[in-house]
Amino acid sequence: MKVLTYKEIKSAEIASVNSQKDTFTGLMEKAGNAAAKEILNRYDVKAKKVNILIGGGNNGGDGLVIAEILKNAGAEVCVTAPFGLPDTETASAFQNCVSDLLVSDEIVYDADFYIDALFGIGLNRPLEKDISDLIDSVNNIDAVKIAIDIPSGLYADGGRNEVAFCADLTITFIGYKISMLLPDTSSFCGEIVLFDLGIIPRDYSYSVIEKKPLIKRDKNSHKGTFGTVFALCGSYGMCGASVLSAKAAVRSGAGIVKAVIPDKNYTAFTISVPEAVTIPVETAQNGAMIVYDKVLLSGLSSSKSCLIGPGIGTTDEAAKLLSRLLIISEIPTIIDADGINALAKDINILYKTKAPVIITPHPAEMARLCETTVSDIEQNRIRYAKFFAKEYNVIVVLKGANTIVSLPNGELFFNITGNPGMATAGSGDVLSGIIAAYLSMGYSPVDAVKMGVYNHGEAGDIAAKKCGENYMSATDIIKGLKDIR
Repeated sequence: MKVLTYKEIKSAEIASVNSQKDTFTGLMEKAGNAAAKEILNRYDVKAKKVNILIGGGNNGGDGLVIAEILKNAGAEVCVTAPFGLPDTETASAFQNCVSDLLVSDEIVYDADFYIDALFGIGLNRPLEKDISDLIDSVNNIDAVKIAIDIPSGLYADGGRNEVAFCADLTITFIGYKISMLLPDTSSFCGEIVLFDLGIIPRDYSYSVIEKKPLIKRDKNSHKGTFGTVFALCGSYGMCGASVLSAKAAVRSGAGIVKAVIPDKNYTAFTISVPEAVTIPVETAQNGAMIVYDKVLLSGLSSSKSCLIGPGIGTTDEAAKLLSRLLIISEIPTIIDADGINALAKDINILYKTKAPVIITPHPAEMARLCETTVSDIEQNRIRYAKFFAKEYNVIVVLKGANTIVSLPNGELFFNITGNPGMATAGSGDVLSGIIAAYLSMGYSPVDAVKMGVYNHGEAGDIAAKKCGENYMSATDIIKGLKDIR
């Protein structure tokens, strides 16, 4: 699935028409029919009042098609057309769809459903006050709200007006729009359903991560078949991070998890993760673990992937450990949590690595790496992720809603699994453990990261259904992994 700019959407439509596969009128009819069918599949609209907000352009034309279908399905349809009925060459063909309906320039305040077909992706200017007021009024009504293609007030390529339509459901076409996947705008979209209308874009900016099944295990497999994860996690007082990442790696299918832990955490860790092989090392007075090169070399030489960071602390010992590891390691290495904070102290060490490196920062950690603010990162997620991946030749997993995966070659992917319940302590430790397991099993770094991010989100969605978003923990996400199919 693709993520497209406004220009790329228009180019895809034109190419489809020029190939004589479609006409613009046919595409509008397809879009309206697809949206109406989705609405009817989800909701009982018979004898319900539906207020469709129709603009003067092609998005309004989609609304005209929807209006006729819902009317024929028994809905009481009324149309709000503040600019008059759509008068573009394509949309004009459907004006007769509402010839026997109430058409007004004002909204109806007692509708059960409000369908936004005002602007679509073509909006490129601030909304006029009367339109902002109209949208704001609808937002304050307790009813089901559905946006067609994109909520009015958002710009397709990112950014928004002060007021935008707050949809429970957005039905979009051909590809995802960038604003649907960014922090400042995605919350206006609600659930997103995509219909490609049979169009396969030749040109696209980014992609959405798609589900990839795990390779079926051979009957004659043994634990060595699925590799070893070498994990350096935890410090005294931070045992939980090492437990969560190790448990996630075990649950995700790693053959063996070798965990280097401070000896003061030994009892707590082994009780919590009896499946892991533990390598206890001396605990420094400040709680950091003291790891000698002999331990590093031995662990790396017998492993297929390495994870460093969760819970290792922010001491000088932690920073030195990371630097030594990155110089020595020749296996795919994931840097997470405190490992990222340590990396920020000596970021140029990335120029000296021999191994494929994956970093998994949340916005605050990314801000430290880039020496900027969290707000700046959140407003420019794509730019910072792409820059860092290319500059330092690493895979960047910028966590958050719609986590971004950015590759050194410029490719960028958005994840659409997951939910707000995953915004809980330890969730990131679980993700790094999952990715480490997939690397140990032989998946390429790119595939391991994409699968890890997707399945982490899917496990979170499973947990949310069982526990509720307000009551989830990182452990619930690990439990959700076993139900992924």
